[in-house]
Amino acid sequence: MKQIKRTGKSLAGLGLLMGVMVTGWVSSFTAPVQAQDKFDNQVIDFPEDTTVEFEFKESHGAYQSTLGILNLDTNQPEAVLFKETKPYDEYGTGDRQSRSPSGTNIGTQFDYLGTVNGGTVPNRMAEFTFKANTRYAFYLESVSPTGQTRRVVLSQNPMATQFNGGLDSGEHSGIIGSRLSWDDDGLPGARKDDDFDDFVVEAGGYLIQVTCPPAS
Repeated sequence: MKQIKRTGKSLAGLGLLMGVMVTGWVSSFTAPVQAQDKFDNQVIDFPEDTTVEFEFKESHGAYQSTLGILNLDTNQPEAVLFKETKPYDEYGTGDRQSRSPSGTNIGTQFDYLGTVNGGTVPNRMAEFTFKANTRYAFYLESVSPTGQTRRVVLSQNPMATQFNGGLDSGEHSGIIGSRLSWDDDGLPGARKDDDFDDFVVEAGGYLIQVTCPPAS
């Protein structure tokens, strides 16, 4: 069996070194294998067991959210990648933050900013191993500050999320890979704004192929 690991740029050297230490060799994919990968808002599906690394970038929303992975074949959630411990960094101040005139607040301090440094999300990095020939999707569960409103949306909904770039192409903030930008609006009583900045993560795009050690 082979394991395929995609890591962010900042950890690529470490992953490469670990691959050499454990197996003695590291090699890249051939084009036919890459062509079979599916990582978009239709389905997540790989021909081999594939470990993908994710980085939480920021959130911009008054709701408290959880990002996880759903197995579409069993219709069961399999993992939580990131979970907000509070709706946003300055929760409790009672001050509604301003909105960016550009329409999206990614990279700004506007609109209920949630960060790792601000304590909204405890972990910056997470990874998950997608099993071969198994269909997956991402889900975002959002809960109002009162806990009375709860909504779950899937990455297959184009009104909920945007996939920008692929795992092996594109560049966002120094990481080569795909950016997943979520919009949690459409909740009861909420005004739909289509800003796709309510929860933002990136998936690494470096390829490291490592052979598993022989069975003892």
